[in-house]
Amino acid sequence: MTRTWFARFADCLLLGVLLLLASLPVVTAFPALVAGCAVLREQAGDGEGVTVRHFLKRLRAVLRSGPAVWAVPTAVLALLWLDALALDARGPGPGVAFAVATTALAALGLRCAAAWREGTRWRTTLAVVFRSVPRHPLAPVLLAGAVGATAVLLALTPVVLFVALGPLAFAATAADAWRPMTP
Repeated sequence: MTRTWFARFADCLLLGVLLLLASLPVVTAFPALVAGCAVLREQAGDGEGVTVRHFLKRLRAVLRSGPAVWAVPTAVLALLWLDALALDARGPGPGVAFAVATTALAALGLRCAAAWREGTRWRTTLAVVFRSVPRHPLAPVLLAGAVGATAVLLALTPVVLFVALGPLAFAATAADAWRPMTP
């Protein structure tokens, strides 16, 4: 059975809500994103759609992949938060550089979330992501644009937070599956 575009859109929005709920304890935010990307990747064909049971199954698999999946992103998030506090105390000057660095780190995180496969070590996933940049240089740029657009949408309409993570997971999964045409 072929799923309609509207059904896939609804799956993306449902996934956004599931990701938000799974991200409430901050340490599970990145594992939830990884699980969301895995669910979308598995549903890319003629899958049955996003379900709570399937998402929870993927989330358990991601959490079993080791402590790096929750410890490293949480540490990076804490460091960025401390940097933001320090920059806020200094004034508005270095804010642009901080925003660019944060967007680049978010794009890297999205790439890693989409590139992870069950049974793969996180160090290997990170190496694969870095090696893919010369072959697919637009993918991180597009993901950085998605992160920036999401930040602007959240600043303008905070209620979008309930579904914003679903389209980000979709963008990461699409960028991971994207194979540019070769001349």
